[in-house]
Order: sequence, then structure tokens, then C-alpha cells
Amino acid sequence: MEALLAEETLVLDLPPLPEEVFRDLLAFGGLREEDKRAMRLDAERLLEGAASFVAGVYDHLSRHPGTAKALGWEGRVPEEELYLRRAFFSAWLARTLGVDTSAEFAREVYRAGLWHGGLGPKGAHIPPEYVGLSFAQVGRYVAERVRDVRPWLAYLSAQEEVMRKGFDAALALREGGVSVRFQALGLAQPALPKPLSLRALSVEEALRKVYAALPALRDVSLEPLFAEEAVGLWLEPKTLWRLRPRFAVLLNGRDVRYLQGLATPLAEGDTLTLLPPGR
Repeated sequence: MEALLAEETLVLDLPPLPEEVFRDLLAFGGLREEDKRAMRLDAERLLEGAASFVAGVYDHLSRHPGTAKALGWEGRVPEEELYLRRAFFSAWLARTLGVDTSAEFAREVYRAGLWHGGLGPKGAHIPPEYVGLSFAQVGRYVAERVRDVRPWLAYLSAQEEVMRKGFDAALALREGGVSVRFQALGLAQPALPKPLSLRALSVEEALRKVYAALPALRDVSLEPLFAEEAVGLWLEPKTLWRLRPRFAVLLNGRDVRYLQGLATPLAEGDTLTLLPPGR
């Protein structure tokens, strides 16, 4: 009974995965398969000016004082970094013009939001209004070249919302609580190669923030637990998440299931460790 209770204390209520958000938003926007086929017929026309459009976007970002400051481009634009950013944007634009609605693409868009929220290599924080205006620039570029812009706007709006959720997840890591460190070992380490700094008051809050920001870590260490939730007078299906068998979360080396479980409080400088089987 004690072991069963210990397992149950590590059940988490997490936000939907990026691909689930993307799928639901595309459905809400009414993007049908026939719309996607018609949009792909626009690709050749849209690709004609894509290279000059990408160059123009980054020329604008480098000249605008707000984005230049956020990117660390005040005074001089590093050529190598500019090339890498333009290459990333070009790859995203190519997939967008091909109307990619895959789960893998949804995670790439989400990851871009994380990077804009300060989790990128430079730790740069790009204000969300600039991200929104960048999507508006893409929308305008498309509108000038296609007959029916409506499905494109629904598609771009869904992407922008997925990116915004990644941005919010990155910001949440630095909000409230005490400063702690989260690390993954062994089989889980590829999903989190280096420790992550965040702020939280309890183990549950820390895990919710980490798993919201790192969908790949959820893939490795959690499994879905199908449940029901009362909504008004009826029950709606709900997915919870629990730690996979033989995975453990340690607080300063001690398994939290034998402390206070998810309610275990955190102190400044604590280290949480995701420990997979075989360690």
C-alpha cells in the first residue's frame, strides 16, 4: 500500500503538448484537407520572392532599436549569427509554405517560442509583440501573392499561438518561488543535456514548469493516465501524467515519494534530479 501511495503522489496535471494545441487550433480555424491542398498550389508563387523577403525581415530587425537591442545587435550585426538566424527563418518559412501541420513541426514552432523567451543559446528575450508583428509581416507577404488568404491566416495564427505558449513556458521558469536546479541523468539526459535553472516553491510546481517547457522530457519519463473531470453535470475525459515505472525524482539525492511527494517544499539552491532506471 505504501508503494502504491508513493506512485500516486507523482501524478501531474500538465498542459497539452504543442502538437495537441496545434491540431486543435487548426480544427478551430476550419483548416480542412482541401484547404491545405489548395494552399500548396500557392507554394511556387510564394517561393519566388522568399529569399528577398527573408533578407528584408532581418534587415528590418537589425535596424529597429528594440529588436536590435534584444538580439544584441546594437552597433554591429555579427555576420555568422545573422546567417544562422536567416537560415533558421528560411527553413521555417519553407515548411510553412509547404503547409506542414505535423507534430514535429508543432514542436519546432514551440521551441522557437522557448528561444524567444530566453532559453536559446544566447539567452535573448524577444518581446512577444515583435514576434506577433513578424507573423503579421509573413501574413502580408502571403496576402500580396495569393488569391485566398483566409486559410493562410488561420494557419499562421495557429502557429503564432503555439509559439506564444512556448514563450510563456520559458518565462514561467523564472517567475516566483526560490531558485532551484533541475537535472536529468542517463536515458533522460538527451532531452535535457544540461541542468535547467528555475524558480518554484514545491516539487509539483517545479515539475509542472519543467515538463511544460520540455515536451521531449515528457516523452522519455512520463506516461499518460486517462481520467475524468467533472464539468457541470457531466464527466469529460482528461489526461494526467505519471512517472514511468522505475523512474524517480530526487531532491538533493532523496526520493521525493518518501518525503512529501509533489507537495515537498523547496529551498533556495536545492537540486532536483530525474533519475531513470539503471542508475
